[in-house]
Amino acid sequence: MMNIRKITLIAILTAAAIVLAIVESFIPSIGIPGVRLGLANILILITLYELGILEAIFVNLCRVILASFIRGTFLSMGFLMSFAGAFLSLGVMILFYLLIKKFSVLGVSVIGSIFHVIGQIIVAIFYLGSSYVIFYLPFIMVFAIITGVIVGIVARIIIKSGVIRKQRERYDF
Repeated sequence: MMNIRKITLIAILTAAAIVLAIVESFIPSIGIPGVRLGLANILILITLYELGILEAIFVNLCRVILASFIRGTFLSMGFLMSFAGAFLSLGVMILFYLLIKKFSVLGVSVIGSIFHVIGQIIVAIFYLGSSYVIFYLPFIMVFAIITGVIVGIVARIIIKSGVIRKQRERYDF
């Protein structure tokens, strides 16, 4: 049974992830359509490393669904691409977090970012009915690696600060 402090912390992390996703949607693309920084993934990584797998899945699911409702894109192609990318990347991040301990937060972030765009490309292929969209992959992959590094560095700094760990220790959850 989760205590109220843990539920509150998960709600705060979820709300922050949603806010970052919404704010990021207002930042213009950097020349390649659909390329975003993925700032909300900072919160997903923090949740994964500090609270656990189920909590990260919950925060990720709420972020994707609620942000799409707020933006008015629920069940659109953009939502489907976001959903596929978010959960393929989270699945791979969980795999590397659990099984391949040699990867740091930074490495897990980069691999998650790479699989996020792979998930998006897979949905685009099915949605558009054309495999030609695969030629877009090398271009966005470069940006995925760069943004994965940025997200990983920020997440690592926050995790190392111990802000979440101190709350867990203080309130015993």
